[in-house]
Amino acid sequence: MKAKKTQQLSTAKQRELGVELRRIRMRAGYLATDMSRVLGWPASTISRLESGLRNYQAGDVAIYLARAKATPHELNDLVALDRLPDNGYQVRSHPAGFPDDLPLIKVLDSGSQSITTYNPVEIPRQLQIEPYIREALARNGHADGPALDTAVRTRLASQAASLRTPGPFTFYLHEPTLLARHEDPVVKHEQILHLLITSSLPHHHIHLVPDHLALASLQTGFTLYRHDQHLPLVHHQQPTTSLFLENDDDVDFYEGQLERIAREALTCEQTRGWLMSHLAELELELDHRHRQLSISHPDRLPQS
Repeated sequence: MKAKKTQQLSTAKQRELGVELRRIRMRAGYLATDMSRVLGWPASTISRLESGLRNYQAGDVAIYLARAKATPHELNDLVALDRLPDNGYQVRSHPAGFPDDLPLIKVLDSGSQSITTYNPVEIPRQLQIEPYIREALARNGHADGPALDTAVRTRLASQAASLRTPGPFTFYLHEPTLLARHEDPVVKHEQILHLLITSSLPHHHIHLVPDHLALASLQTGFTLYRHDQHLPLVHHQQPTTSLFLENDDDVDFYEGQLERIAREALTCEQTRGWLMSHLAELELELDHRHRQLSISHPDRLPQS
């Protein structure tokens, strides 16, 4: 049953602010009890502020940040975030195809009890291997260099963080995405193998969505995050912007879409069978390429 908005459930904005308050406090070397003493606030207030479980009073964030030795830039950004209306609709900008560095994404990836993702365009970022990440970011205009290397490391680190949560994790992958021909065949083979291995992990449910199921209302991917103490939230990713939706009507819409997708998608076992079959086809393709290379360019073959 979907959780409804009550005073006991925190919003995404409260959680984002709380995580940033805790990060800045810890960077300053303060314990929560230190902040309680300096501010004259009960320790429980500090805990609930940083957990996103307490509504912020006007000025609380600025006072906290000033005492926690926040930088002027952090103070401006977080006070501005504090002033945004908490109306169930949050917007964040990010580099093309790369929401991973957003503080709210980090909170959701590492602190949700269940994560359900549908992506009709590419393999979900939580399942991408390193060379696939590089190809995906390159398609979004990211050039080779230190910035791309940092982005790849950030995505891989977020995957590791999410794996430490109990899950379950459910992924719906569109069949044309896995059949796409633009990836390097070796990368594609390794990515499909990774999906097959991941599908055997506890609490990881990977489903293939057949090509015929086209959702005209969903041209980009979305993720539904759930947690007992927080409102359910939908992350709807656009190329350079992420929408975070918490209103009941919005969540209901995406839950309905997921129910429709689930009815049409292959089961986990059927998906594993499809992946194994496609993996065998890719291995035949790679073997054929190797034979062709040996005929046309024998000098390029590895020496035994």
